[in-house]
Amino acid sequence: MPKIVDHDERRRALARAAVDAVAASGLDGVKLSDIARAAGVTTGALAHYFPDKDAVLAAALEEVCTRLLSRMEADGGRIRIVEIAEALPLDKASIKEWRVWLAYWGRAPFSENLRVIHQQYYQEIEDALTAGLAKASKTPRLVAAAIIAAVDGVGTRATLEPDAWPPERQRALLSALLGPLFAGLKFKPA
Repeated sequence: MPKIVDHDERRRALARAAVDAVAASGLDGVKLSDIARAAGVTTGALAHYFPDKDAVLAAALEEVCTRLLSRMEADGGRIRIVEIAEALPLDKASIKEWRVWLAYWGRAPFSENLRVIHQQYYQEIEDALTAGLAKASKTPRLVAAAIIAAVDGVGTRATLEPDAWPPERQRALLSALLGPLFAGLKFKPA
């Protein structure tokens, strides 16, 4: 009897392996054989699920974005600094994701596919934040964009200088950046 395979889960597993490989070697250094090795499969098995390297790399970026979105949660329309901070590179897993995210930043301006993926996920994040801020701010989209810019700035510094940016420092700076922004809102973040 043939083995039953969940193709969507298999693609996600391969994308997770690609995240690991890109985090270890960067976009320029990663090879399909590295991704296959990280996944415990052959390059032929990888080719069964993805037509080329760009498709595997796009799936890795989508995996990182999906993880980020699952960590950022709103509580009944309230946005709390502690929840927003979950998007920062605070532990080994999220540092790895930020390394991947930043690796794609360098390539996205020159790749239509990667640029579209970045735009799509930034839009989803901004929409989620805007929805959570709708009752608290007269300019929720602007506030959401400012939050994203603050997280991107702190996260980039922490990824590039991990020893100088432990989680406490990241949270403190994010709080300092967002505190004045939240002070004018109709709710008080926790």
